[in-house]
Amino acid sequence: MYRPPSTSSSMYPRVGSSGAPTPDLEAPYVHPTSSAPPPSSVGLGIKVMIKPEYLITPPQLAPQMPEVPRSKFKFDFEFEKQILAEAEKDSQSWSKIASQKQPSKPSSVSSSSSSSMASSGDPIVDKYVASGLGREAVSLAVLNYGDNPMKVREFVKGYNILREMGFPSKNVAEALAIYDNDTDKAVAHFLNTSQ
Repeated sequence: MYRPPSTSSSMYPRVGSSGAPTPDLEAPYVHPTSSAPPPSSVGLGIKVMIKPEYLITPPQLAPQMPEVPRSKFKFDFEFEKQILAEAEKDSQSWSKIASQKQPSKPSSVSSSSSSSMASSGDPIVDKYVASGLGREAVSLAVLNYGDNPMKVREFVKGYNILREMGFPSKNVAEALAIYDNDTDKAVAHFLNTSQ
């Protein structure tokens, strides 16, 4: 099967030589069930044959996922700067900041029921209002906490309790913001400041 090399000292080509093996050499192994012709003896390379029992079908690719919708939330960096500047002061006036950021009320509303169901234009506020929370409290909660469901619900719960006690809306929002939605501390604040 093999014959001794004729003029070169090796069967392998040398770097810089023509690189073609001798034409009458055969491949050492050809699968007997293969219908492919024997490998060509011209050129370099290795031909690999896989036995049929080891062949597998390629896996099916998952269908292309649709594009994930992007968030339309726009962060108000100027408002954040105002909050941080107010927090650094010795005497904070949170009601001033909250009143600057309050959404304007629509001027022509046909009835009170349609005003509570009307869209405020803010999808975050609308989401909480659709879940049954009051629009006024949700608007203030979203101003303070953004889209944080736990904080918004705590704020709305505390806001409703303090409003039922008769405290003004502006003061309730400020006290809840100062005391991180703690209604007991907010009530103590109102009782201590009313004297």
